[in-house]
Amino acid sequence: MSSREEASAKPAEFGSSRDVSNPYGHLLQLLADTPVSFALEMDDGRVLRFGRTVPAFHVTARSREGSRALMSLNEGRIAEAYLAGHLDISGDMLQPFQLRAKLHDRHPLLTAWRFIEPLLFGQVRANRKAIASHYEQDPEFFLNFLDRDVPLYTQGIFLSDEDTLAEASERKLKYCFDACRLKPGDRILEIGPGWGSWLKYASARGVKCTAITISDYSRNFLLGEAERLGYQWDIRFCDLLEYRPDEKYDAIVMMGVIEHLPQYQRVLQIFSGLLKSGGRVFLDGSSSARKYALSSTTTKYIFPGNHSPWVLHDFLKALSATQFSVQEMFDDRHSYFLSLRHWAMNWDSNKDRVVQLFGEHAYRRFRLYFWGTAAQFLSHHFGCYRLILSSRPEQRLAGEPDHA
Repeated sequence: MSSREEASAKPAEFGSSRDVSNPYGHLLQLLADTPVSFALEMDDGRVLRFGRTVPAFHVTARSREGSRALMSLNEGRIAEAYLAGHLDISGDMLQPFQLRAKLHDRHPLLTAWRFIEPLLFGQVRANRKAIASHYEQDPEFFLNFLDRDVPLYTQGIFLSDEDTLAEASERKLKYCFDACRLKPGDRILEIGPGWGSWLKYASARGVKCTAITISDYSRNFLLGEAERLGYQWDIRFCDLLEYRPDEKYDAIVMMGVIEHLPQYQRVLQIFSGLLKSGGRVFLDGSSSARKYALSSTTTKYIFPGNHSPWVLHDFLKALSATQFSVQEMFDDRHSYFLSLRHWAMNWDSNKDRVVQLFGEHAYRRFRLYFWGTAAQFLSHHFGCYRLILSSRPEQRLAGEPDHA
């Protein structure tokens, strides 16, 4: 049996963190009061155990780089080591993220560039680059974690933890249709149509659909789906910030896209110009109490640019200066957690296929994203809201203030 195998079978017991002969004393000291039990297997074969119960997860350093990343307690560096294969993680994948309070994540140059880039090159160009880095991939990539029949890339609506992803996704589409008070012949605009779940649902009920996207892969996929299904979808490659059609719509649907458009006042102004009097807007998204509150790993590998969780109080402040009124508002945090857990489990189940088609790095990147974000919802660091807005009739009541 090798030294690594011996260490795994019978973990070494080290002395106190003050023992100068212990190379991991600093790590043991900093993680002494861990909220979760776990084990770290270093590249020299030694196993460090933390907590008082059976380890919920196990981290294995495959190289010296992996051990150094663990000892740095730098969240970004540890993530980089995992993505490069210097670290492996097994066990309950929600539990490692309970340790985030013990880590630091200071990467000032990366943080600064998020805001410098749109200033230098413009927000529309920055949006296209950011969206391309995430969405410009073969649709099969996304179908390895979404439900293939209802490929909705945002949270479903779960009434029970036992609901399937398909059930929750279908319920979300029905809720959106009903809340927007749509009927056959109405015209809707979807911003960020993804892989067509909402377009199919609305079209099957007689609604005329226009969608705008800045993903060529999404647009081409949807054009193919429209031809296959016999639908007359108008799919345009255009950023919302530049979209100025002649027509107005009965409803605007924007599922999980507000995070990409943190310029709330500008977005609401555009909505106002696109919507018929009395029309409705459906929008939802992940939220945070603080704008741009994302880890360096998420910023670098998942959502670059000045993407931000939705800050509801800032949005409502911008909304108060418009003629929109809030018809419904709902906290959907648990549904987003359950959706992400389904995505993560589907992704892990399809590991071999994903690695074969898209590579190990892509598999690890989205595995970290799904489980990490699910943990953020579970711990209430992230929230999620869905809102139904209504544009007021153009005629105002006597004495009503003009907020336009």
